[in-house]
Amino acid sequence: MIVQFKKYLKRVTKVVSGPNPYPAGGFKVTIGELTKVKHATVKYVGNGEYIAQILTKEQDGTLADNEVKIFVRENIEQDVGGGGTATYTIGGEGGGVDLSGEKFLIEAEGY
Repeated sequence: MIVQFKKYLKRVTKVVSGPNPYPAGGFKVTIGELTKVKHATVKYVGNGEYIAQILTKEQDGTLADNEVKIFVRENIEQDVGGGGTATYTIGGEGGGVDLSGEKFLIEAEGY
């Protein structure tokens, strides 16, 4: 879905599947409806215990203007000194996790 607001800024919403295997350092998604992504958010919409973070070219200069990078972390609850939780980056040492059955909702704004 594309929504245009202000004079030229567009908002694109899309759902993407994770990759198999998940690469170390996150995976790239091209927002083909835009030539430049100015701002983006991501939300994990599956049933697992994952947390997603998104980067645009402003945060990662290796990306193309219309690409974003999604980092996925697994939220693992464990007993930490009597209670607590910890968050681990999955695939941080080489990737390899199958996320093809997991969905991520991206909302991107740009031109």
